[in-house]
Amino acid sequence: MTVTLAIPTMLAQLTGAKRVTVDADTVGGALRALIARHPELQVHVFDETGALRTHLRLFHNEDTAHSLDEGVADGDTVTILQAVSGGAGESG
Repeated sequence: MTVTLAIPTMLAQLTGAKRVTVDADTVGGALRALIARHPELQVHVFDETGALRTHLRLFHNEDTAHSLDEGVADGDTVTILQAVSGGAGESG
């Protein structure tokens, strides 16, 4: 199946594009195909145990992807979102 990955700006700096098309049957397969093409993403997507990093959220089309084993169909989109934290903090 041809699946499009929508990639956040911070990771797109490594892929050279905010959208990448891969062949995959599952959400996890799409991520693995992306990493096969761009190995430098491995440390940003998966931790040392192989689990998805906790600050990432995945969406399959417009719904939360609940599992890396979730199946995808031809033309689907998997969106990677990164949680962002921080800010100005307390002021004086």
